[in-house]
Amino acid sequence: MKQEILTPKEKKIRKKIHIRELMETYPGLLTDKENKILSMFVQKNATGANIARKLNISRQAVHDHVRRALTRMENCENKIGNMKKNRKTSMHIAKMRKILETVAKETPKQKKALEETLNILKKIEENI
Repeated sequence: MKQEILTPKEKKIRKKIHIRELMETYPGLLTDKENKILSMFVQKNATGANIARKLNISRQAVHDHVRRALTRMENCENKIGNMKKNRKTSMHIAKMRKILETVAKETPKQKKALEETLNILKKIEENI
C-alpha cells in the first residue's frame, strides 16, 4: 500500500480532527481542565503558549494535560474501538442511503416508505 505524504499543515489538521473525534467519543474520560485545554487547542486553533497565558498555567502544564488526556483516550479507543465502530456504521449507513435513494427514484409507489426509512437513517447518523 502506498504511503500518503502529508504536508505539516495537513498533519496538524488531521491531528486536530482525531483529537476532536476522541473528545466526542470519550467525553467522560476528561477532567474539566483537560476538556477546556483540548477544546481551545482544537476549536480555537490556540497554541500551547496562548492556552497557557489564558488559563494562567505554564506551557509545560498545557503539554502535560494534553499528553495525559490523549494517552487516556487513545488507550480506551485501543481497547474498546468505538471510533472505529462508528466509522464503519457511518459507512454502512451511507451505502444504505445511496441504495434507498436509487430505489425511491425507480419505484414511485414505495417512495413514501423509502423516504421515511431515509429519515430514520438520518436520525441514526445524527446519534453516531
